[in-house]
Amino acid sequence: MSAPPAPSAPPAPANVAYVDAKATSEAVSGIKKAVESAFSYDSTKPDEVAKTEQEYLTGAARAQFDKTFAEVRTEPVTTQTQVMETGLAELTPDHARMLVAAAQHSQRPDGAANQAGALMLVTAVRTNGRWQLQDLNFDPRGPMTTGAAPAKGLAATRDSAVDAARRDGGILMTVDPQNIDRNYAAWENVAAEPLLTEFRKSREETVDRIKQTGKKATYGPDSTAALTQISPDGTHASALLAAVLTTSGGQQQAGENRLPVHLDLVRQGSEWKVSGMKAISVGNS
Repeated sequence: MSAPPAPSAPPAPANVAYVDAKATSEAVSGIKKAVESAFSYDSTKPDEVAKTEQEYLTGAARAQFDKTFAEVRTEPVTTQTQVMETGLAELTPDHARMLVAAAQHSQRPDGAANQAGALMLVTAVRTNGRWQLQDLNFDPRGPMTTGAAPAKGLAATRDSAVDAARRDGGILMTVDPQNIDRNYAAWENVAAEPLLTEFRKSREETVDRIKQTGKKATYGPDSTAALTQISPDGTHASALLAAVLTTSGGQQQAGENRLPVHLDLVRQGSEWKVSGMKAISVGNS
């Protein structure tokens, strides 16, 4: 009598971001290098720029870069780009999507300088062992992945952390001076230590300041997020949140802004809570 067949291994998830640690690390470092290399240049050296462009850009991203470079190459300028934070949303062997917060510093020979920030969703492809930028979306919105089948294991934990970052980050960034006590109760409900204690210690000062400024912030449900890391046991994570905020009231001009925010997350039972948050500084445009 023949032995029963060995149980087959479960299929690997289509999206291995943070599930395959080695592939994740290589993709993040490779795409970060591509962004910093392609968008750091000396406009007086077009041959060097063209060589870098060929190495790190392809498809729509190359056309996007050509358009941008054409606008600056008429005047001498040196530009350095630094990636401040990344969130890997999707990874397969030859394709990746990564949320990137970057700061760009430009200087002209006369000493005039400019600093700007960018928050973009980068689509990259792996060609001949190198990651190249294929598309640049400077207005990413909504969920960045659509799984064909429900994820399992660490992949499911990763996806639940991303959902929590989008949902709870929105709660924490919603400010209404007319309902600040309700705001505070909602903030404390999604917070874990040490953020929870910080909220409680600064409550009186924070409430007074918000009422004084009169500034209201409404969080856009189409804000997006991606993890920057997750622990192997799935109990701790951090995320890059691209928060779409509409502000009104106060002294500042009303309008929609996109704010990059770093969130630290901790899993308590089956729920994720936010244990820390800070805005990511990428310069002023």
